[in-house]
Amino acid sequence: MRGPGLLVVVSLVVAVLVVLTRDPEEPWAVALLIVSLAVATGAGAFAWQQRRRPSVDGRRAPRPRRADALRRAFESGAIVAALLWLRAVDGLSPLTAIFVLAAFVVAELVLSARPVSSR
Repeated sequence: MRGPGLLVVVSLVVAVLVVLTRDPEEPWAVALLIVSLAVATGAGAFAWQQRRRPSVDGRRAPRPRRADALRRAFESGAIVAALLWLRAVDGLSPLTAIFVLAAFVVAELVLSARPVSSR
């Protein structure tokens, strides 16, 4: 899994360069910082979910499905982007943060629920 790790490093380098070289009053610099941190978070979450797990009782623990890992990585990146954007427009408070997180938690619960068989 070199791709997600490389994406994390590149995104963090972009974020550091933006912080060190650009003025925080520039809207595009703030947007680039938010996007790069969200991409780094999403790629890191994907890499963490797809890592090799240690064997238990001689058997390997199964990896999560790639589609589920991508969905959860996208969700974590979207959470970071939403919270940072709210902070940038001075709209972040504990209440709004709770609502943002609760919306993503409910969405994950709905999307990961398996239908119950009628048999």
